[in-house]
Amino acid sequence: MIAIEKSGTIQTFTRLPNEWNDDKGYHINFRKITNKEDYGFYNVVTPEYDQVTQQLSQIFWDADNKVFTYTVSNIDFDATYTVEVEDEEGNKTEETKSVYDKDKLKADIISSVKRDANNLLSPTDWYSSRKSELGTAIPDNILADRKKIRDKVIAIEAEVAALTTVESILKYTYNFND
Repeated sequence: MIAIEKSGTIQTFTRLPNEWNDDKGYHINFRKITNKEDYGFYNVVTPEYDQVTQQLSQIFWDADNKVFTYTVSNIDFDATYTVEVEDEEGNKTEETKSVYDKDKLKADIISSVKRDANNLLSPTDWYSSRKSELGTAIPDNILADRKKIRDKVIAIEAEVAALTTVESILKYTYNFND
């Protein structure tokens, strides 16, 4: 990626534009220029960072290295905000809440797990319907596969319940194939 600063605004491009108009004139086949720096275009360097626990700043010009880049900062998982609440008597008070609600994050994971389990179980649901409506036996391999999925859900729910930090919750992944 490359960028240019014009009038205090940094404009980024995935590659040089084919045509470019600046104070030096109108340029056709601009991508074929030999030195993009002559026109104020420089590389954009994106530092490595953990997208779950860190964030990038706004893009800026690093004059020492002659590149456009970003700084990396850690996300404050303990951040809070204040809201005004009113009780039954009409009294207004302030309440401090966490930006990252651990219980909601865990509930979202569990909801996703159950949705995925439902998708895995649904192709064999008709065996259960036949069993309840007609008394038709469910093949042992189907029963075993369904039990494996349900057991996995129980194990994942226990793992999620044991997570204690926002970072560990956000980084948690699960897989029904292992």
